[in-house]
Amino acid sequence: ALGALVLAGCGGGGSGGGGNSGLSLSVSPLNVAVSATTAQPAPSASVQASVSGQQQSQQVYLAGKYSTNGIQSVSLGGSTSPVTVTITFKSPASLGAGTYTDTLQLSGCYDQACTQQVTNSPQTVSIQYTVTGSVVQLTALSPSSAVATGAAFTLTATGSNFTAQSVVQWNGSARSTTYVSATQLTAQIMAADIAAPGTASVNVLDPVNGPSNPLTFTIQPPMLTLNTLSPTSVAVGGPGFMLTVLGAGFSSSSIVQWNGAARPTTYVTTNELIAQIAAADIAAVGSASITVQDSTSSVGTTAPQTLTIVPVSKDATAFQMNPAHTGAVTFASVSFPASPTWSVDVGGTPSYAVIANGKVYVTVAIAGGSSQLLALDQATGATAWGPVVLSGAANAAYDSQTLFVVSAPFSTAATIEALDPNSGQLLWSALLTGTYGYSSAVTAANGVVFSAGYAFDQKTGATVWQIGAAGGDSTPAVTADGMYLTYPCTTIDYRPATGETIWSNNTGCSGGGGGTPVVANQLLYAPNGFGTYNGSIFNAETGALAGSYVSDNPGAFTASTGYFLQSGTLRGVTLSNNTVIWSFAGDGMLVTSPIAVNQYVLVGSSSGNLYALDGATGSQVWQVTLGAGLPPGAGWGAGLPLSGLAAGDGLLVVPNGTKVTAYTLSTNP
Repeated sequence: ALGALVLAGCGGGGSGGGGNSGLSLSVSPLNVAVSATTAQPAPSASVQASVSGQQQSQQVYLAGKYSTNGIQSVSLGGSTSPVTVTITFKSPASLGAGTYTDTLQLSGCYDQACTQQVTNSPQTVSIQYTVTGSVVQLTALSPSSAVATGAAFTLTATGSNFTAQSVVQWNGSARSTTYVSATQLTAQIMAADIAAPGTASVNVLDPVNGPSNPLTFTIQPPMLTLNTLSPTSVAVGGPGFMLTVLGAGFSSSSIVQWNGAARPTTYVTTNELIAQIAAADIAAVGSASITVQDSTSSVGTTAPQTLTIVPVSKDATAFQMNPAHTGAVTFASVSFPASPTWSVDVGGTPSYAVIANGKVYVTVAIAGGSSQLLALDQATGATAWGPVVLSGAANAAYDSQTLFVVSAPFSTAATIEALDPNSGQLLWSALLTGTYGYSSAVTAANGVVFSAGYAFDQKTGATVWQIGAAGGDSTPAVTADGMYLTYPCTTIDYRPATGETIWSNNTGCSGGGGGTPVVANQLLYAPNGFGTYNGSIFNAETGALAGSYVSDNPGAFTASTGYFLQSGTLRGVTLSNNTVIWSFAGDGMLVTSPIAVNQYVLVGSSSGNLYALDGATGSQVWQVTLGAGLPPGAGWGAGLPLSGLAAGDGLLVVPNGTKVTAYTLSTNP
């Protein structure tokens, strides 16, 4: 095929007209030879064209046509005689080894149509382009592909004519290379080299023999995989929540699906997505099939993981009875007995009770600064197993048929232990490195056991994540999509699955010691003072400040009412406007954190009186007197073990003196 090129040039003289006008075309050289190897870039060459004669202001044109066996293009480098004609050749790699001949014909013309040519037109340039194979040959890569976001690896390059000075290049940049033989090299490829899907050009550069031909290395998109959910279960009828999805191969096009229907999804990394799940999705007991769909992935849709929607637990599984520490439980019905179901002397100061698995679990402070763990039969109070001696003060939590206890000597690091709830047998233990003076309890939820600064896998004890914690006084409050801690004047919401900070709010208080927060009705109640639970109210999802409250210890919460103890008086507060609707002083010595059971609120005094009040009016509906006073509600500096009332599985359990006393409130919880 022939191409045409017409550009203006400037003649040096002549009388105009035809080829006998005195103007003459000169081209040099008339023979051009170039060569390249298949590993080299496309070469170029040039010739000079000039028009000469006696006339000084004659306009002439330079016309050209050329064959394209090896020529890619021809261009002029100016408009004044002499002019450089540049010949650009085709890529040697695309042509392959061989000899390619072309001609370039140039003519000087008086008009653009070239109907009248100057003398010596046309001039023909003979061109020979020789392509040879590279001296250094690269024939194979192993592996020839990898999955994006993978780890660093060793690449084996096979070929010929390698030397000890040969270097493997990745997209033109040298990589650490080991010479194996004249036919093999190995190179270290970094994880950053395969961070994103695409291709890489790999060649071998030798300082003597030059570069090899390139080979293409393919970086494949990660296999779309769904590995884990957090949480893996939620209680029926709860609020909407953020579901953390962990896996591989995620992109900004990935969508989390709930039973095949898309949910609003936020892309975090190639290994993490966050989906917004609505309250309507968990309105009924059952399960949901969770998948990830991505139109850019060869997989399309992942294999499913199951999220279970479980009935609301009637167990008391944590301090203030549940992982959110709301201090509330609902039974099918409630009646208040005249006498206890059982009362057991445990030989020391008992903690709050964990009520689950047909048992009541309490930790007991004993002489010497140690403690022990007891399992009592729910029906009779008889010892089911134990005591298990623990080092230092201890507090317990329960989840997924496992009992967890944190044991905290004052001067050494605390330890979390997982125990078989039926036998007390140790399943695993984990050291909370760097902790001392640890006074918080653990919280177990969603397959993870949380402490101030640590998260462990419930089944194995493996560390899920660890953060720097500014104190050990805060028992974590945990929901489906948040893990909340209060430090001195600071409240932080962490993502339960990863430990990343969702939000942090410093209220600028003076002093401050932290304490146990409570999550209720999408609000977080966060204490921020020494020896008091006066604190701030935050939007649990965003961290926005929503108000403040006053209390001597953790409160109890129903859907519309909060119950707070201050200076020996219990107050009922409408949560929507923070208005006190009633107050109750009892014997003037109320000290325990209140708890809410159905429509009632319960509170105890240091003189041994236990009261049940109508939650709406504050009217007293029940009172019993125990043989010893009830301990104060747990707060900062309240001492160990953490103490408090607990209700679960129809049973109310009350620590008093060295006794644990149980009252049956519901036979069908």
